[in-house]
Amino acid sequence: MTPRLTLALLCLCLFTAAAPAQDAPLIKLSPAQASAAGIAYGRVEEAGADGEAMRLAGSVVFPVQALEVVSAPAAGVVQEVAAAPMQAVAAGAVLARLFSPQFLEWQREYVQLATQERLAADKLARDETLHREGIIALSRLQDARNAQVQARVAAQERAQLLRLAGMNEAGLRALASKQALSATMPVAARQAGIVLELLAMPGQQVEAGAPLARLARAGELALELQATRGQADRIRPGDAVEVEGCPRPGKISALSPQMNAASQAVLVRAELPQAAQCLRPNQYIDAVVRTRGVRGGLAVPSAALLRLDAGDYLMLREADGVRPVRVMVLSRGDERSLVRAGLKPGSEVAVQGMVALKGMWMGLGGQGEGK
Repeated sequence: MTPRLTLALLCLCLFTAAAPAQDAPLIKLSPAQASAAGIAYGRVEEAGADGEAMRLAGSVVFPVQALEVVSAPAAGVVQEVAAAPMQAVAAGAVLARLFSPQFLEWQREYVQLATQERLAADKLARDETLHREGIIALSRLQDARNAQVQARVAAQERAQLLRLAGMNEAGLRALASKQALSATMPVAARQAGIVLELLAMPGQQVEAGAPLARLARAGELALELQATRGQADRIRPGDAVEVEGCPRPGKISALSPQMNAASQAVLVRAELPQAAQCLRPNQYIDAVVRTRGVRGGLAVPSAALLRLDAGDYLMLREADGVRPVRVMVLSRGDERSLVRAGLKPGSEVAVQGMVALKGMWMGLGGQGEGK
Protein backbone atom coordinates (compact mmCIF):
# COMPACT_ATOMS: atom_id res chain seq x y z
CA MET A 1 0.00 0.00 0.00
CA THR A 2 1.44 3.36 -1.00
CA PRO A 3 1.90 6.15 1.59
CA ARG A 4 -0.56 8.37 -0.34
CA LEU A 5 -3.31 5.70 -0.20
CA THR A 6 -2.66 5.13 3.51
CA LEU A 7 -3.07 8.85 4.23
CA ALA A 8 -6.34 8.99 2.26
CA LEU A 9 -7.78 6.04 4.20
CA LEU A 10 -6.75 7.65 7.52
CA CYS A 11 -8.47 10.94 6.60
CA LEU A 12 -11.60 9.01 5.61
CA CYS A 13 -11.68 7.22 8.97
CA LEU A 14 -11.26 10.48 10.88
CA PHE A 15 -14.05 12.13 8.87
CA THR A 16 -16.36 9.21 9.54
CA ALA A 17 -15.70 9.40 13.28
CA ALA A 18 -16.30 13.17 13.34
CA ALA A 19 -19.57 13.04 11.34
CA PRO A 20 -21.85 10.28 12.66
CA ALA A 21 -24.34 8.78 10.26
CA GLN A 22 -28.04 9.38 10.59
CA ASP A 23 -28.63 5.75 11.65
CA ALA A 24 -25.95 5.85 14.35
CA PRO A 25 -24.96 2.66 16.18
CA LEU A 26 -25.74 2.03 19.81
CA ILE A 27 -23.67 3.84 22.42
CA LYS A 28 -23.23 1.13 25.08
CA LEU A 29 -23.78 2.49 28.54
CA SER A 30 -24.04 0.68 31.86
CA PRO A 31 -26.25 2.00 34.69
CA ALA A 32 -23.12 2.89 36.67
CA GLN A 33 -21.71 4.88 33.77
CA ALA A 34 -25.03 6.66 33.23
CA SER A 35 -25.20 7.58 36.90
CA ALA A 36 -21.60 8.81 36.94
CA ALA A 37 -22.21 10.99 33.86
CA GLY A 38 -25.40 12.49 35.38
CA ILE A 39 -27.61 11.15 32.61
CA ALA A 40 -31.37 11.35 33.18
CA TYR A 41 -34.27 10.53 30.89
CA GLY A 42 -37.63 12.00 29.88
CA ARG A 43 -40.56 10.58 27.93
CA VAL A 44 -41.66 11.12 24.36
CA GLU A 45 -45.34 12.04 24.16
CA GLU A 46 -47.79 12.26 21.30
CA ALA A 47 -48.53 15.88 20.37
CA GLY A 48 -52.02 16.84 21.48
CA ALA A 49 -54.76 17.72 19.04
CA ASP A 50 -54.64 21.31 20.32
CA GLY A 51 -50.96 21.70 19.46
CA GLU A 52 -48.83 23.79 21.79
CA ALA A 53 -48.85 27.14 23.53
CA MET A 54 -46.15 29.59 22.47
CA ARG A 55 -45.43 32.78 24.39
CA LEU A 56 -44.45 35.58 22.01
CA ALA A 57 -43.48 39.17 22.77
CA GLY A 58 -44.85 42.02 20.70
CA SER A 59 -46.59 45.38 20.68
CA VAL A 60 -50.04 46.85 20.08
CA VAL A 61 -50.48 48.80 16.83
CA PHE A 62 -53.22 50.29 14.71
CA PRO A 63 -54.04 48.05 11.73
CA VAL A 64 -53.32 49.61 8.35
CA GLN A 65 -56.96 49.42 7.29
CA ALA A 66 -57.93 51.53 10.31
CA LEU A 67 -55.64 54.44 9.39
CA GLU A 68 -56.89 57.51 7.53
CA VAL A 69 -55.10 60.56 6.17
CA VAL A 70 -57.15 63.77 6.10
CA SER A 71 -55.90 66.04 3.31
CA ALA A 72 -56.66 69.54 2.07
CA PRO A 73 -59.30 69.45 -0.71
CA ALA A 74 -58.04 72.75 -2.12
CA ALA A 75 -54.99 74.95 -1.83
CA GLY A 76 -55.00 77.57 0.95
CA VAL A 77 -53.57 78.77 4.24
CA VAL A 78 -54.26 76.99 7.52
CA GLN A 79 -56.24 79.44 9.66
CA GLU A 80 -57.07 77.18 12.60
CA VAL A 81 -56.34 73.68 13.91
CA ALA A 82 -59.37 72.47 15.84
CA ALA A 83 -58.03 69.14 17.17
CA ALA A 84 -55.07 67.90 19.20
CA PRO A 85 -52.99 64.70 18.92
CA MET A 86 -54.51 61.66 20.68
CA GLN A 87 -57.89 63.43 20.81
CA ALA A 88 -60.99 61.38 20.03
CA VAL A 89 -63.15 63.00 17.35
CA ALA A 90 -66.60 62.16 16.01
CA ALA A 91 -67.49 61.66 12.37
CA GLY A 92 -67.90 65.08 10.74
CA ALA A 93 -65.92 66.90 13.45
CA VAL A 94 -63.91 69.84 12.09
CA LEU A 95 -60.16 69.24 12.31
CA ALA A 96 -58.90 72.43 10.64
CA ARG A 97 -60.07 75.50 8.73
CA LEU A 98 -58.36 76.85 5.63
CA PHE A 99 -58.51 80.24 3.94
CA SER A 100 -58.83 79.18 0.31
CA PRO A 101 -59.46 81.48 -2.69
CA GLN A 102 -59.80 78.29 -4.75
CA PHE A 103 -62.70 77.18 -2.56
CA LEU A 104 -64.27 80.60 -3.08
CA GLU A 105 -63.93 80.20 -6.85
CA TRP A 106 -65.64 76.79 -6.73
CA GLN A 107 -68.59 78.31 -4.91
CA ARG A 108 -68.87 81.13 -7.46
CA GLU A 109 -68.84 78.65 -10.34
CA TYR A 110 -71.45 76.52 -8.62
CA VAL A 111 -73.77 79.49 -8.13
CA GLN A 112 -73.44 80.37 -11.82
CA LEU A 113 -73.98 76.79 -12.99
CA ALA A 114 -76.92 76.26 -10.63
CA THR A 115 -78.53 79.45 -12.00
CA GLN A 116 -77.96 78.29 -15.58
CA GLU A 117 -79.51 74.92 -14.72
CA ARG A 118 -82.58 76.62 -13.27
CA LEU A 119 -82.94 78.85 -16.34
CA ALA A 120 -82.50 75.89 -18.68
CA ALA A 121 -85.19 73.95 -16.77
CA ASP A 122 -87.60 76.91 -17.03
CA LYS A 123 -86.93 77.24 -20.78
CA LEU A 124 -87.48 73.51 -21.28
CA ALA A 125 -90.85 73.74 -19.49
CA ARG A 126 -91.92 76.63 -21.73
CA ASP A 127 -90.81 74.89 -24.93
CA GLU A 128 -92.67 71.70 -23.96
CA THR A 129 -95.85 73.74 -23.56
CA LEU A 130 -95.28 75.53 -26.88
CA HIS A 131 -94.59 72.23 -28.63
CA ARG A 132 -97.80 70.69 -27.33
CA GLU A 133 -99.71 73.71 -28.69
CA GLY A 134 -97.98 73.31 -32.07
CA ILE A 135 -96.22 76.65 -31.93
CA ILE A 136 -92.60 75.37 -32.14
CA ALA A 137 -90.99 72.47 -33.96
CA LEU A 138 -89.70 69.28 -32.31
CA SER A 139 -86.10 70.20 -33.11
CA ARG A 140 -86.33 73.32 -30.96
CA LEU A 141 -87.71 71.24 -28.06
CA GLN A 142 -84.83 68.77 -28.41
CA ASP A 143 -82.34 71.65 -28.32
CA ALA A 144 -83.90 72.83 -25.07
CA ARG A 145 -83.69 69.33 -23.60
CA ASN A 146 -80.01 69.00 -24.52
CA ALA A 147 -79.23 72.41 -23.03
CA GLN A 148 -81.02 71.48 -19.78
CA VAL A 149 -79.12 68.17 -19.49
CA GLN A 150 -75.76 69.87 -20.06
CA ALA A 151 -76.53 72.55 -17.49
CA ARG A 152 -77.60 69.95 -14.92
CA VAL A 153 -74.44 67.85 -15.42
CA ALA A 154 -72.18 70.90 -15.09
CA ALA A 155 -73.92 72.00 -11.88
CA GLN A 156 -73.77 68.47 -10.41
CA GLU A 157 -70.06 68.23 -11.21
CA ARG A 158 -69.31 71.44 -9.31
CA ALA A 159 -71.61 70.36 -6.46
CA GLN A 160 -69.70 67.10 -6.12
CA LEU A 161 -66.43 69.03 -5.91
CA LEU A 162 -67.87 71.11 -3.07
CA ARG A 163 -69.06 67.95 -1.30
CA LEU A 164 -65.50 66.60 -1.44
CA ALA A 165 -64.41 69.91 0.08
CA GLY A 166 -66.68 69.23 3.05
CA MET A 167 -69.88 71.09 2.15
CA ASN A 168 -73.10 69.24 3.00
CA GLU A 169 -76.44 69.29 1.17
CA ALA A 170 -77.86 72.02 3.38
CA GLY A 171 -74.87 74.20 2.59
CA LEU A 172 -75.28 73.61 -1.15
CA ARG A 173 -78.96 74.62 -1.02
CA ALA A 174 -78.15 77.73 0.97
CA LEU A 175 -75.37 78.63 -1.45
CA ALA A 176 -77.65 78.26 -4.48
CA SER A 177 -80.47 80.29 -2.90
CA LYS A 178 -78.63 83.00 -0.94
CA GLN A 179 -75.33 83.15 -2.88
CA ALA A 180 -73.47 83.57 0.42
CA LEU A 181 -69.86 82.80 -0.55
CA SER A 182 -67.11 82.15 1.98
CA ALA A 183 -63.36 81.67 1.56
CA THR A 184 -63.12 79.67 4.82
CA MET A 185 -63.13 75.95 4.14
CA PRO A 186 -63.66 73.52 7.06
CA VAL A 187 -61.83 70.17 6.84
CA ALA A 188 -63.66 67.44 8.75
CA ALA A 189 -63.07 63.82 9.74
CA ARG A 190 -65.02 61.36 7.61
CA GLN A 191 -65.37 58.88 10.45
CA ALA A 192 -64.95 58.68 14.20
CA GLY A 193 -61.44 58.02 15.40
CA ILE A 194 -58.35 59.21 17.25
CA VAL A 195 -56.04 61.94 15.97
CA LEU A 196 -52.60 60.35 15.76
CA GLU A 197 -50.67 63.25 14.28
CA LEU A 198 -51.23 66.81 13.04
CA LEU A 199 -49.27 67.50 9.86
CA ALA A 200 -50.03 71.22 9.41
CA MET A 201 -49.92 74.25 11.70
CA PRO A 202 -51.72 77.64 11.60
CA GLY A 203 -50.23 79.99 9.01
CA GLN A 204 -48.89 77.17 6.86
CA GLN A 205 -49.52 77.29 3.10
CA VAL A 206 -50.78 73.95 1.77
CA GLU A 207 -51.51 72.67 -1.70
CA ALA A 208 -54.52 70.65 -2.77
CA GLY A 209 -54.12 67.09 -1.52
CA ALA A 210 -51.54 67.98 1.15
CA PRO A 211 -51.99 65.84 4.31
CA LEU A 212 -53.29 67.73 7.34
CA ALA A 213 -53.76 64.96 9.93
CA ARG A 214 -53.53 61.21 10.47
CA LEU A 215 -56.43 59.43 12.16
CA ALA A 216 -57.09 55.89 13.35
CA ARG A 217 -60.55 54.46 13.65
CA ALA A 218 -61.55 54.23 17.28
CA GLY A 219 -61.53 50.76 18.85
CA GLU A 220 -59.50 48.99 16.16
CA LEU A 221 -56.14 47.61 17.33
CA ALA A 222 -53.88 44.78 16.21
CA LEU A 223 -50.92 42.85 17.63
CA GLU A 224 -47.49 42.59 16.02
CA LEU A 225 -45.62 39.63 17.55
CA GLN A 226 -42.03 38.46 17.10
CA ALA A 227 -41.45 34.75 16.44
CA THR A 228 -38.34 32.70 15.77
CA ARG A 229 -38.04 30.78 12.52
CA GLY A 230 -38.96 27.52 14.24
CA GLN A 231 -41.99 29.06 15.92
CA ALA A 232 -43.16 30.71 12.71
CA ASP A 233 -43.04 27.38 10.91
CA ARG A 234 -45.62 26.07 13.37
CA ILE A 235 -47.94 29.06 13.38
CA ARG A 236 -50.79 29.25 10.89
CA PRO A 237 -53.39 31.96 10.18
CA GLY A 238 -56.38 31.26 12.35
CA ASP A 239 -54.43 30.03 15.39
CA ALA A 240 -55.82 31.37 18.67
CA VAL A 241 -54.11 34.27 20.48
CA GLU A 242 -54.63 35.16 24.13
CA VAL A 243 -53.45 38.24 26.04
CA GLU A 244 -53.65 38.47 29.82
CA GLY A 245 -56.33 40.93 30.88
CA CYS A 246 -58.31 40.72 27.62
CA PRO A 247 -61.64 38.89 27.90
CA ARG A 248 -61.79 37.40 24.40
CA PRO A 249 -59.12 35.52 22.43
CA GLY A 250 -58.09 36.66 19.00
CA LYS A 251 -56.54 34.92 16.02
CA ILE A 252 -53.46 35.06 13.84
CA SER A 253 -54.24 36.98 10.64
CA ALA A 254 -50.91 36.94 8.77
CA LEU A 255 -47.23 36.00 8.91
CA SER A 256 -44.44 37.87 7.18
CA PRO A 257 -42.82 35.86 4.36
CA GLN A 258 -39.39 37.21 5.32
CA MET A 259 -37.33 37.63 8.46
CA ASN A 260 -36.27 40.93 10.00
CA ALA A 261 -32.63 41.48 9.09
CA ALA A 262 -31.74 43.07 12.44
CA SER A 263 -33.60 40.81 14.89
CA GLN A 264 -33.82 37.64 12.76
CA ALA A 265 -37.44 37.35 13.86
CA VAL A 266 -40.58 36.72 11.83
CA LEU A 267 -43.35 39.30 12.19
CA VAL A 268 -46.69 37.71 13.14
CA ARG A 269 -49.84 39.85 12.98
CA ALA A 270 -52.89 39.05 15.09
CA GLU A 271 -56.38 40.48 15.49
CA LEU A 272 -57.91 40.79 18.95
CA PRO A 273 -61.62 41.61 19.36
CA GLN A 274 -62.41 44.57 21.64
CA ALA A 275 -58.68 45.12 22.12
CA ALA A 276 -59.24 48.81 22.92
CA GLN A 277 -60.93 47.77 26.18
CA CYS A 278 -57.79 46.13 27.58
CA LEU A 279 -54.83 47.45 25.58
CA ARG A 280 -53.34 50.76 24.47
CA PRO A 281 -51.53 51.61 21.23
CA ASN A 282 -47.73 51.05 21.34
CA GLN A 283 -48.06 48.92 24.49
CA TYR A 284 -45.58 46.04 24.86
CA ILE A 285 -47.32 42.75 25.58
CA ASP A 286 -46.76 39.00 25.93
CA ALA A 287 -49.25 36.91 23.99
CA VAL A 288 -49.89 33.17 24.05
CA VAL A 289 -50.37 31.61 20.62
CA ARG A 290 -52.11 28.25 20.70
CA THR A 291 -51.15 26.32 17.59
CA ARG A 292 -53.10 23.49 16.09
CA GLY A 293 -51.67 19.99 16.30
CA VAL A 294 -49.52 18.51 13.55
CA ARG A 295 -50.39 15.03 12.38
CA GLY A 296 -47.59 12.63 13.30
CA GLY A 297 -45.89 15.10 15.65
CA LEU A 298 -44.25 14.12 18.94
CA ALA A 299 -43.67 16.29 22.01
CA VAL A 300 -40.25 15.92 23.65
CA PRO A 301 -38.43 17.83 26.38
CA SER A 302 -36.48 20.66 24.76
CA ALA A 303 -33.41 19.67 26.78
CA ALA A 304 -33.34 16.34 24.94
CA LEU A 305 -32.48 17.88 21.57
CA LEU A 306 -28.85 17.58 20.56
CA ARG A 307 -27.48 19.63 17.67
CA LEU A 308 -24.70 18.21 15.53
CA ASP A 309 -23.56 18.99 11.97
CA ALA A 310 -26.70 21.01 11.13
CA GLY A 311 -28.88 18.12 12.32
CA ASP A 312 -31.02 17.52 15.41
CA TYR A 313 -30.86 14.27 17.36
CA LEU A 314 -32.45 12.55 20.34
CA MET A 315 -30.59 10.02 22.48
CA LEU A 316 -33.06 7.13 22.60
CA ARG A 317 -32.75 4.87 25.64
CA GLU A 318 -32.37 1.17 24.91
CA ALA A 319 -31.55 -1.87 27.04
CA ASP A 320 -27.76 -1.63 26.73
CA GLY A 321 -27.31 2.12 26.26
CA VAL A 322 -28.59 4.95 24.06
CA ARG A 323 -28.93 5.34 20.29
CA PRO A 324 -28.74 8.71 18.46
CA VAL A 325 -31.89 9.21 16.35
CA ARG A 326 -32.18 11.97 13.74
CA VAL A 327 -35.35 14.06 14.08
CA MET A 328 -37.05 16.96 12.30
CA VAL A 329 -37.81 19.81 14.70
CA LEU A 330 -41.20 21.38 14.01
CA SER A 331 -41.01 23.97 16.79
CA ARG A 332 -38.89 24.73 19.82
CA GLY A 333 -40.23 25.87 23.16
CA ASP A 334 -38.66 26.65 26.50
CA GLU A 335 -39.77 23.34 28.01
CA ARG A 336 -41.32 21.24 25.24
CA SER A 337 -40.60 20.98 21.52
CA LEU A 338 -42.44 19.30 18.68
CA VAL A 339 -40.54 16.90 16.43
CA ARG A 340 -41.25 14.39 13.72
CA ALA A 341 -39.34 11.12 14.12
CA GLY A 342 -39.69 7.36 13.87
CA LEU A 343 -40.27 6.98 17.62
CA LYS A 344 -43.20 5.69 19.62
CA PRO A 345 -44.93 7.70 22.34
CA GLY A 346 -43.67 6.51 25.71
CA SER A 347 -40.07 6.05 24.56
CA GLU A 348 -37.41 7.50 26.84
CA VAL A 349 -34.77 9.97 25.68
CA ALA A 350 -31.86 11.54 27.52
CA VAL A 351 -32.49 15.03 28.93
CA GLN A 352 -29.38 15.45 31.13
CA GLY A 353 -25.73 14.61 30.63
CA MET A 354 -25.92 15.57 26.95
CA VAL A 355 -22.31 16.80 26.81
CA ALA A 356 -21.04 13.47 28.07
CA LEU A 357 -23.21 11.55 25.61
CA LYS A 358 -22.05 13.69 22.73
CA GLY A 359 -18.43 13.02 23.71
CA MET A 360 -19.06 9.27 23.85
CA TRP A 361 -20.78 9.43 20.45
CA MET A 362 -17.81 11.28 18.92
CA GLY A 363 -15.38 8.80 20.46
CA LEU A 364 -13.90 11.36 22.84
CA GLY A 365 -14.93 9.68 26.11
CA GLY A 366 -14.17 6.42 27.75
CA GLN A 367 -17.26 4.77 26.23
CA GLY A 368 -17.76 5.37 22.55
CA GLU A 369 -19.72 4.01 19.71
CA GLY A 370 -20.08 0.28 19.56
CA LYS A 371 -18.05 -0.33 22.75
